[in-house]
Amino acid sequence: MYILHFSDFHLFAGEKESTHPRHDTVDAVERVLADAARLTPQPDLVLISGDLTDCGTAEDYALAKEMLAGFSSPVLVIPGNHDRRAAMRAAFGDSIPFAEGPFLNFDLIHKGIRVIGLDTIVPGAVEGELCPDRLDWLADRLADETARTQTESAVTFLMLHHPPFDLASPSWDAMTLMKGRREFTQLISGFEGHLRLLTGHVHRPLITTHAGHFAAIAGSPAFQYAPGLGWTGEPPLSAEPYVYWLHHITAPGTVITSPRMIDLGAAPV
Repeated sequence: MYILHFSDFHLFAGEKESTHPRHDTVDAVERVLADAARLTPQPDLVLISGDLTDCGTAEDYALAKEMLAGFSSPVLVIPGNHDRRAAMRAAFGDSIPFAEGPFLNFDLIHKGIRVIGLDTIVPGAVEGELCPDRLDWLADRLADETARTQTESAVTFLMLHHPPFDLASPSWDAMTLMKGRREFTQLISGFEGHLRLLTGHVHRPLITTHAGHFAAIAGSPAFQYAPGLGWTGEPPLSAEPYVYWLHHITAPGTVITSPRMIDLGAAPV
């Protein structure tokens, strides 16, 4: 079984909201999706860990849904700091079982693969948080023995936009999951199973471990930052290849993760 992990498309149907996304972002994302369409076999799940859009308008989400319609498998998204909850729920609520209430959390099992989506956004803020309500929801889901027995692959993907760990660069660390990080780490530390954390937000592909679990950050086709440690200001932009992740479940509890690299080139002037 294959699971694709994308992040930070920053699609915009009108004017973009943020500074850095390349003006041909839609074309860049189309090239990424065309690459994914050529994969054999096709993915069983497509996961996008936030900032699907740049402005969060209904038009942005309509564009995103149209572009993602080529996948026959489910496409699961969570909000990033550039998304808007109400518009995302309106666009994807018919295909993603978002929990009731203000947050876009979900828990879904597809072909024996479990995906938990966790809403970490703070409207108007760059950093993320998990309030007591969201932490309580996650604790209930992780403790659900029925869901665990239905996860035939023995793999649970936990998707959240903000990395719940530091990244050795002060400029990035300040915009990760801040409030609720300690409680989140305690929760997943006690999870008895194969848990894989999928995040985005920092526009830089990275792999690490957190609380004993695998963690991957996907890059962004809209723009990517240069590699390096210790950035105290905003890192410089990079034109190196865009990276998304292919998670290949070869046996229950066994996952091979491969980077898929696409050279999008520098943004045209």
